[in-house]
Amino acid sequence: MNVLVYVIVLFVILIMVVAAARWRIFQFRPIAAYSALPMLVGEAVESDKAVHVSFGSSAVRGSTTLTALATAEILYHIAERSSLADKPGVVTVSDAITLGLGQDTLRRAYKARGRLAKYRSTMARWYPQGPQSLAFAAGAGEAILDEDASLNVLVGRFGPEMMLAAENAIRYNRLLITQSDQVEGQAVAYAVSETPLIGEELYVGGAYLSESPLQIGGVLAQDVLRYIVIATIIGLAILSIAGTNF
Repeated sequence: MNVLVYVIVLFVILIMVVAAARWRIFQFRPIAAYSALPMLVGEAVESDKAVHVSFGSSAVRGSTTLTALATAEILYHIAERSSLADKPGVVTVSDAITLGLGQDTLRRAYKARGRLAKYRSTMARWYPQGPQSLAFAAGAGEAILDEDASLNVLVGRFGPEMMLAAENAIRYNRLLITQSDQVEGQAVAYAVSETPLIGEELYVGGAYLSESPLQIGGVLAQDVLRYIVIATIIGLAILSIAGTNF
């Protein structure tokens, strides 16, 4: 039975990828943060300002691996656009292993734009680690001012310490796009940003910011499977109320 479920899932994903690649007729649900992001990055480049992306305490291990990879995907598309600027961007992380992910993502983005000579490994910075690290939040907040970042994307794993990281952006009227996979951090994210990402919206960044059929197909497959699960739950509930025995 489990094998059959996996086969169905893979089949649905395959159909969605092929359809996305061939017809490109699908329309995603609008997400304000992704709609605004290309324009905001462009404005930062034109005004010679930096763009700051923070992973929070997301790490390439354990329960935050997917969150770190999703943040890296967003970072790639931001860095690819901002690599045209003279002002280098900045990435902040609180996990030493994730520092390597941030550096490699920046390097790939600069290489894709033919700007590899402008890439510096110091563009990605590590601050003292730990869940809800106040030292990291203070360092990330300071980086906003030190690097004169006009756009700050704080996504990944944050707790209440996000408020400390975002304080300088709020005080000096810097733009914020925020998200957290923790309830406490998401509450702060919703309060401090006009265009926050909500929950799982983080994981579809690649599809919204690129035209990759694989990314688009993956998101469409997720939506289809979600509707199938919802329909199944409703159907089972109706059958249960009707008194059908399984």
